Amino acid sequence: MRRTLLTLLALTISAALLVWQVNFVGADRISAGLRSIGWGFLAILLLSFLRFMARSIAWTTLIGERVPLMPAIAATISGDALGNVTPLGLLASEPAKAIYLDRAAGTLPSLAALAAENFFYSVSVGIYVTLGTAAMLRRFPLAGEVYVAAIAALVLMAGVLAAAGWTAWQKPAMASTMLRGLPFARLTTIVDRVRDFELRTYGSTGGQGRRLVIVFLCETAFHLLSFIETWLTIWLITGLSAPLAALVLDTFSRIVNVVARMIPFRIGVDQVTSESVAVAIGLGPAIGTTVSLIRTGRMVVWAEVGLVLLTRRSLVKAAGRQPKAEG
Repeated sequence: MRRTLLTLLALTISAALLVWQVNFVGADRISAGLRSIGWGFLAILLLSFLRFMARSIAWTTLIGERVPLMPAIAATISGDALGNVTPLGLLASEPAKAIYLDRAAGTLPSLAALAAENFFYSVSVGIYVTLGTAAMLRRFPLAGEVYVAAIAALVLMAGVLAAAGWTAWQKPAMASTMLRGLPFARLTTIVDRVRDFELRTYGSTGGQGRRLVIVFLCETAFHLLSFIETWLTIWLITGLSAPLAALVLDTFSRIVNVVARMIPFRIGVDQVTSESVAVAIGLGPAIGTTVSLIRTGRMVVWAEVGLVLLTRRSLVKAAGRQPKAEG
């Protein structure tokens, strides 16, 4: 009940933030920006699909078996949908992905590989945000809350990278550690199997080197595609090529994803943050809000696709469990 009340409170505040932000910057300006996107929204959806593909390839590479790519992408989209529409975030999305891919790779190896992929993804986010924030501090004269936020982002990402270094050194088995904390005695065998897989994945060298290179390239591609998406969105709205501004806005959207993970679609928080950053780096009024609303619209589209995939998967499983009629 307490968690539900906190969730409702967070949703109420975020919705109020969104309404306030739209009124503050002007609904007419935002409407004009949204109309300028037009068919370009399909290109934005394509770029985001390629991002799903990149992380799916990284995930299946860490599983270490021949896993069909399309089911893995469907699992990634479905899990991401649950993470976006509920306040549970990774607690909902990652198990859903592993369960979705059960027939193709098995739930336990999929879950352990997901924990590993999230580790590498977190490292890549730390590096990406650090580069974007450093570029912002160097190229733009910042003041007030945006400057404070930039410094805080650097400190936060330094902590993330330090924690990642410690994790790689210690080689902990994160997925099995989380499972071991659950109060179910029957999980002992499952935890041991997951841990065995993880210990062969975290911080591995030698025979795992080729797989880790693929994972690194996939995570790099993910951020590159994200940058291109933001650059394209700004170009469609303004007609101007602003790569540095796109990098900065994309960087801060990644920070919002981390900080406001419990808020579905990061409604309100993303709009207010994007507008503040956009104004600080010299973009026109309402551009940051419009870019964030288009990003939210893209997330809503893929959430709908993911929920349809989950529903279809559940119906197929239920049909497979039905006893055959006697002839």
